[in-house]
Amino acid sequence: MTRIIAGPNAVEEALKEGRSHVEVVYVLSGLSQKTAARIFALGERRRINVESVPLSRLDAIAGDTRHQGVIAIAGEFTYTPLETILCAGVAATTSVIAVLDQVQDPGNLGAIVRTARCLDATGVVITKDRSCAMTPGAVRASAGASELLPVSRVGNLATAMGQIRDAGFAIFGAAADADVSVDELEWPSRVAVVLGNEGKGLRRLTVQNCDRLFAIPMPGGFESLNVSASAAIALFQVARYHRRTAQ
Repeated sequence: MTRIIAGPNAVEEALKEGRSHVEVVYVLSGLSQKTAARIFALGERRRINVESVPLSRLDAIAGDTRHQGVIAIAGEFTYTPLETILCAGVAATTSVIAVLDQVQDPGNLGAIVRTARCLDATGVVITKDRSCAMTPGAVRASAGASELLPVSRVGNLATAMGQIRDAGFAIFGAAADADVSVDELEWPSRVAVVLGNEGKGLRRLTVQNCDRLFAIPMPGGFESLNVSASAAIALFQVARYHRRTAQ
């Protein structure tokens, strides 16, 4: 089954990376000359056909997907086995994995993948049940990061958390009622950061499988942050701590 990769950044990264099995690229006639030139050059390098088409044709191909002037038709999104991500993490001096407990909004998922990539995470783990998959919207929101960062999709999060722990990772979960602030923690060299659903947060069993919980302090009148913002804060704290302790 084919899928649509939408947006200039996502399409460029898919063409650079190569694992997305891009079949054809459609570029809006009149798109920024620099952007179009990069995409045509990448297509030529990969021997992939790039077509310049009018807006009506691009809209018809994209359907409900917001395309920003560029779409690619590609093979199904390639999820990475959890074991592969864990092996990469164990081989590294420091490693952080973002684990998402039923995050459902494609914009949030894509933003978290993008943040994780920018902060040098080893990978992202999502669940199959009641969670957003790497849809065209999530891929677009990741601005190409989903074509570069391994994403694993697991059937049972509790089992996956056990595998993560067995591989030598500590598991820290974000919870609004935790008594330790995110900026007060000493982050282990290998750690999984678990973030919950947009409305319900972490499920009870997920909380029970965490080694430690942390909170992001909020001023009066605000109960919580958007999950992608929470992920950015937590992953930045981990990256900063790892850099500081490595000096």
